[in-house]
Amino acid sequence: MKRSLLFSLFTLAALVLFSIGCGEKVDNAAPGAFAMDEAEHDRWEIALVDMRIEKNEEFAIPEESPLPADRIPDFEGLEYYFPQPELRFKTPFIAEAGTDTVSLTKRQGQVLKYIRQGKISFSHGGKVHSLAVFGPVDTSHGNYHWLPFFDTTSGKETYPGGRYLDIEIDSEGMVDLDFNFAYNPLCDYNPERFNCTLPPMENTLSFPVDAGEKTLYPGH
Repeated sequence: MKRSLLFSLFTLAALVLFSIGCGEKVDNAAPGAFAMDEAEHDRWEIALVDMRIEKNEEFAIPEESPLPADRIPDFEGLEYYFPQPELRFKTPFIAEAGTDTVSLTKRQGQVLKYIRQGKISFSHGGKVHSLAVFGPVDTSHGNYHWLPFFDTTSGKETYPGGRYLDIEIDSEGMVDLDFNFAYNPLCDYNPERFNCTLPPMENTLSFPVDAGEKTLYPGH
């Protein structure tokens, strides 16, 4: 009787430990927010603020600004969300097997060809989200990794035509996916001058990305 009871208790303990281990399993292909210690958080926030200051300075220079000439004298700076460290992720880049082109639509209806280079995934709000990464068909003038996206702030606090992220892939195939660096297409500043490419519907996030750049002219 005692041996039977001990065996039952041992079996129950083993099952509990097994269950805990399974529950703590991490999905390395879709990680959650990147954990920063205090020193790294400070460096990250300083880099973010420096970027914003530099961009504001460029927008105030008539020769460099994408703004209409009549709006430059009254320009006081771009609109941003407060830094959101929980919207930064370190995630692997999953390359596409082929080099087939895809068609993305521009704001005025034209179609432009891109290479769908691959995708990145991350976990947020208890769900896994995946976004496609694109690049140029003609790389004779250089290659780049471009991630356009919509989210539930699009057309409200952020530009209706979505926002962009420039992606870099490190030597280990990892991407620093930081929505705090999300920026508006040039159409937000000067729709008469620029005709920007819209994100594909597959790159629509189901939650508010309240990080990065807001729209400069709400309601347009």
